[in-house]
Amino acid sequence: MARFRFLAHAAGVVTVTAVLLAAVLTSPASACVCFPGGNEAWRYQQATQVFSGKVVSEKVDVRDGHNDRYRYGVVVHAEYKGDVPKFVNVVTLRNYSCGLKLTVGSEYVIFSKLLSSDGLVEIDQCGGTRSAASGPPVTTSPSSPGMTTTTTPMTTPCATATP
Repeated sequence: MARFRFLAHAAGVVTVTAVLLAAVLTSPASACVCFPGGNEAWRYQQATQVFSGKVVSEKVDVRDGHNDRYRYGVVVHAEYKGDVPKFVNVVTLRNYSCGLKLTVGSEYVIFSKLLSSDGLVEIDQCGGTRSAASGPPVTTSPSSPGMTTTTTPMTTPCATATP
């Protein structure tokens, strides 16, 4: 009887171990990990180009199946940082979690770190690209990411005496 209990426990341990290993090994290997705590002003400082524009076209660049990417044609409306032509091709990975899906006809503030010689601008989820509906980018910050600031409330003189 003790031998049967031992085999049942061993089988249970093997089953639980197999399930846990399967969960760990089948999780996405290309999960997007961004720097925690970076605000928009920090992303602005990290970017090479920051501009706003309207997406006018979308195309899929098929490469080897794993590195396919979206190519968006963007008409630039305003430059906030760097030198960007009036029309630019913005690329982002299609099959990975860090890629962005933009909508044709929508306007975005685009943060990029690379403008290649062939006019391609690369973006990802960590860069800060967002809808232009929130207005122009925040370019300065009262503190660096991770720092805490305190504000002293305004005070008024106390009037305790009567005239």
